[in-house]
Amino acid sequence: MRRSSSMLFVEDDSLLAEYAVDALRIAGLHVHPVADARAAIELFVDGRFDCAVIDVELPGGIDGVELARRLRELRPGFPIVLATGYDADACGAPADLRVFQKPYRFEDIVAVFRDGP
Repeated sequence: MRRSSSMLFVEDDSLLAEYAVDALRIAGLHVHPVADARAAIELFVDGRFDCAVIDVELPGGIDGVELARRLRELRPGFPIVLATGYDADACGAPADLRVFQKPYRFEDIVAVFRDGP
């Protein structure tokens, strides 16, 4: 991962998103937070991102697993990590997506994108 990588951060908890922007900026990422899947898709289509962190539980009818699937339809192999406050093994994520249980450490997220899954 380049030091100036751009991350799409999809999280409906505004405090967590605000904290993520600050914490991940320290790691050299440009973080673009959005609160729902529709806004994420719109931003993803219009922008150039190197990776994404997506909450599994999102408002608006499209959950994080479905959002990840849609982003990968647009860009196959796009690096995505899912996050959930529930059982990470039971969220229905495809086997090729890493799922972090909340609370997670931002350093661990960065390491996945830097070192690979």
